Amino acid sequence: MRRSHVASFATRLTVAAILTGSVCFAALASAEQAAPADPATASSPATASDPGALRAEGLALIYGQGGQTADVAGGVALLERAVAAGDARARAELGGMLVDGYYVPPDPARGVALLEEAVAQGDTRAMAALGGALLWGRAAPADPVRARALLQQAVDAGDAGARSLLGEQLVGGWVLPRDVPAGRALLEAGVAAGEVKAETALSGLLLYGIGLDKDPAQARALAEAAAERGSSKALRQVGEMLMWGQSAPAEAEALLTRAGEMGDGAAWAILAEGAMYGYLEGGGAASRAKFDGFAAKARAAGNERIEVLDATRQMWGINMVASGPKTLERLETAAAAGNALAAQNLVVLLRDGNQMNLWPDRDAAAAALARHAAVLGPDASWRLERTIEAARARQPAAWAAVAKAVAERPDLASKEFGQDLYKANPNVAVYVLQRKLADAGLYAGRPNGLATHDTLRALYKACRKLPDDPACGDSVMRPDILGAIFAAQ
Repeated sequence: MRRSHVASFATRLTVAAILTGSVCFAALASAEQAAPADPATASSPATASDPGALRAEGLALIYGQGGQTADVAGGVALLERAVAAGDARARAELGGMLVDGYYVPPDPARGVALLEEAVAQGDTRAMAALGGALLWGRAAPADPVRARALLQQAVDAGDAGARSLLGEQLVGGWVLPRDVPAGRALLEAGVAAGEVKAETALSGLLLYGIGLDKDPAQARALAEAAAERGSSKALRQVGEMLMWGQSAPAEAEALLTRAGEMGDGAAWAILAEGAMYGYLEGGGAASRAKFDGFAAKARAAGNERIEVLDATRQMWGINMVASGPKTLERLETAAAAGNALAAQNLVVLLRDGNQMNLWPDRDAAAAALARHAAVLGPDASWRLERTIEAARARQPAAWAAVAKAVAERPDLASKEFGQDLYKANPNVAVYVLQRKLADAGLYAGRPNGLATHDTLRALYKACRKLPDDPACGDSVMRPDILGAIFAAQ
């Protein structure tokens, strides 16, 4: 169990590192930009004609800062006026919001257009935002070359967020070609400047050995430095690794508790998970008895994953009677309340069963996907729909249809999607990989969905090209390796 957990956390770090690149302007807005205008001044002719003042008051309303009551619609209206007046920073702020779709309904086309205009005006934040968006093609076709150029421009102009993002990507090599010396230099410059994002990023890379040799002591030191600046993520990651390593359960529990007390809901969920599996101090029943307390704190913090963990306890009968139907009921209730993780787990469990108290029911999985599509979002829904098709596919023609659909959406080819496709139907996953490997010139045979000698040899060649030296000689048929190859091709 320990090995699979640690592998899954490395995967989560990769996903987390990628998500770190998403530009959330709530987090990036500086105090000066978000400072509200005085209400009397805001209504004065001087403020009405000052784009900077309009922007500042608009941001204060959107974020509910500086004593203002949050009013997103009113704030956006003020930003729109500043944009119309030609304010570059207002274009950057509103463009980022439209790309992210967090505070306002997403409008990627207009968001990118506004960011392009702000970049043309020399706005540093727009460079960082557009560079981040172009890394993964979230709002426009991916363009890593231009993304790196924009991020470098922002770095050269002194943008700390762009420096951390570019440094992390250059070390990690997830999208950009790996350049560890350049990336580490950027991160270390950020650390020297007291930049919490750089401390967090470098801590994670050293903790998991991504691009760098593992250095748990330095990772811990950086996590403590970030925690002193109010960021709990790195502290949570160190605690999580210690917990699953089972080398220091009391210390792990203490670190995760500190992170939770800093407002990190994910830390409470991790503690609940460790409790249910007996990994906390005391082990066994003493550990499991802590679940309810940590679960309550996770719920209070708004963490979605805790409902999935509670359903897992029900499924396997941990401190309760095992029941497949009640597991589905728990997940359905949480999904209906807007919990996307619960919805995803519900669909997957209906699709695959659990070989104990639930049998696969692909029709029920498709119905659940239709019910909760709005909660899951278009990308997750598309991926799950393909995996249901894969689970139903029994003939090469059906495998080819799934492979064709996957090939048409390369932007959605994540490692996790590759692993889930393999879980749904190994033959379909191998067929898809054979097509990808053939396109890369690594496989010369006909796609047949079988792990033939030629297929294994091609997978081994592809595995050797992956970063961080995965255990290619162990087995290239490991789901995590197949998922990484799927995402890389």
